[in-house]
Amino acid sequence: MLFNSINYEIAAVGFDILIIALLYYKKALPTIENKNFKYLVYSVFIATCLTIAYGMIDKLNCAISIKYISAIIANISSVVVLALYGIYAMSLIHYNKMKLFRTVVQLVIPAVCIISIALTPVSRMVFYYNDKGKYCTGMLGKCITMYYVVYIIAVSVYMIKFWKELKIKQGILILFIDIMLLHSYVVPDINKSYSTEPFLVAGALCLFIVYIFIHDPDYYVDIRTGKFNMHGFKHVLKERIDYNIPTSCLIIRVKNYNAISRLFEDKTLQQIQSNMAEIIEMECGDNSIYHIGSSTFAVIMDSEEQVENAYKGIVNIMPSQWIVHREAVSHEYSYYKVTYPDDSENYDEIMQRIHYARSDHKGHHKANELIHLHDETLEIFARRSMTAHMIEKAIMDNTLEINFQPIYSLKKNKITSLEVLSRLKDEDKKYINPEYFIHIAEKNHTIEQLSIQMFRKACDFAVRNNIFELGIEDINVNLSPVHCNDRKLAGQLCEIAKEFNIPVNRFHFEITESELTNNKNVIYTLRKLKEAGAKIALDDFGTGFSNLTSLTYLPIDFVKIDKSLVWSYAKGDNELLNELMPMIKSEGKLIIAEGIETEEHIRLLDRMCGDFLQGYYYSKPLSEEHFIRYLKEFNNVENI
Repeated sequence: MLFNSINYEIAAVGFDILIIALLYYKKALPTIENKNFKYLVYSVFIATCLTIAYGMIDKLNCAISIKYISAIIANISSVVVLALYGIYAMSLIHYNKMKLFRTVVQLVIPAVCIISIALTPVSRMVFYYNDKGKYCTGMLGKCITMYYVVYIIAVSVYMIKFWKELKIKQGILILFIDIMLLHSYVVPDINKSYSTEPFLVAGALCLFIVYIFIHDPDYYVDIRTGKFNMHGFKHVLKERIDYNIPTSCLIIRVKNYNAISRLFEDKTLQQIQSNMAEIIEMECGDNSIYHIGSSTFAVIMDSEEQVENAYKGIVNIMPSQWIVHREAVSHEYSYYKVTYPDDSENYDEIMQRIHYARSDHKGHHKANELIHLHDETLEIFARRSMTAHMIEKAIMDNTLEINFQPIYSLKKNKITSLEVLSRLKDEDKKYINPEYFIHIAEKNHTIEQLSIQMFRKACDFAVRNNIFELGIEDINVNLSPVHCNDRKLAGQLCEIAKEFNIPVNRFHFEITESELTNNKNVIYTLRKLKEAGAKIALDDFGTGFSNLTSLTYLPIDFVKIDKSLVWSYAKGDNELLNELMPMIKSEGKLIIAEGIETEEHIRLLDRMCGDFLQGYYYSKPLSEEHFIRYLKEFNNVENI
């Protein structure tokens, strides 16, 4: 257990001092295993120094009492080293089970050993000095040695059992250290003439190699910002979750990073990232900052309250524009929080939420708003992603479905037009709400391809079924205000109509007024369509977006009264139609009333001089086959 030569111990101390210097000068991850490794290194350094001191005292033939004291201290330090080594090895695999058993093995038994060693001058059971002043091992000392053997072997068994939790080089190093320890602790008690000093130096060297390959901060540090990187973030997060430590993460992402990275030099962006890191560190106190992607920072905290306080501080001072190297770089930021165990009890699921925050899905991020990545949020993101995928699939495979809803003419007492409605199915073959998938298509800028596909299908439907010979005068097609910003749209629609040999005046294009309808490009598109002979309708009038001034500056032929206005009027909740309809008529516009479901609705619109009626009273949207059958029956048209 103790050595006569101090040369190898001095060499081991040299390695220990080197590791301590690295621990002092280099920034380490705030992990339990790093903390345990630091304690282990300090204890090995102290134990080696004490062993050197004991070796010197033993050679100087000092008084027996001094020898006892130095031997006791050296032996106690060896017990402490072994206990700390076991604790460190368990922390590498984040072993958090059998707490009572581990407490007994790692703390209680070592404490008993230490007490026994301290009392050995009286009991002489652990060790003693014979009449010649030689060090001898007592019966209890042999039991302690057996404890060392069992303890080291147990550590090795756990390393093998949880091998998948370690990298191969980590496991090999720990097993090699176990072999060094067995030689250092056990062999002297078995073979007094066997020299084990080289194994102590090899053990110290292994400890240095463990630092280089397992705890080297350079692997975990981002060179651009000097903060910890994604490797460090994952390492710390997984350890906290494995140890069931409540954790809250704040994610700060530059929303428009991909765009600005194409416009500015890397040197400029790196300076901005460094400045951002300083601001985040200033607001987050002692919590570690992680640069987990070119556009993203993360902070790991202990509570949701800390995250919210940090967010409030950061969002108020984070600049929306950076001036670097005389360049102005505009930034938008998205903020997210995810908590453990409230949001998920699984590391992979927590990382999945963080990957959502880091993703670049259009419409995904909200500027300056703190978004909680709980299950409901993930479901929204997943649904949005699935819908975007189905839109892209429909565009590529030409599989967008269209339905048709009849529009009844009060004047001609028959169906004279139809509205073309797009339909899209999800992965389970269920229909997605049209308003929702159209909104996603607008956000993702796939509305252009989707609208063109729908228009082509409508033209094909009209030609194949000779629709204009069945009493249909107009085909009503919805246009997206976003798509109307494209000045080429009118020309494209006219070319497609010409391709199918359908006069443009057969089409009736509907657009919902929004903040885009005062856009010059939108007005240009509508006027071009109007000049080509098409009719234009203002859709959903009365929903809050539309107003009477739209009738003066937009080239409108029809106004579609929203069903909510019709229903509320029929219930007696308002009298707006009494004023609106005469005003619309005075502007020379025709009126289409939506949401017609009862005969009372029909009488009301007829009395107020409505022109066209649309709603479930006549029919819900129908597939091609069912619509043609319905149209022939309603208009009493012979088969063609």
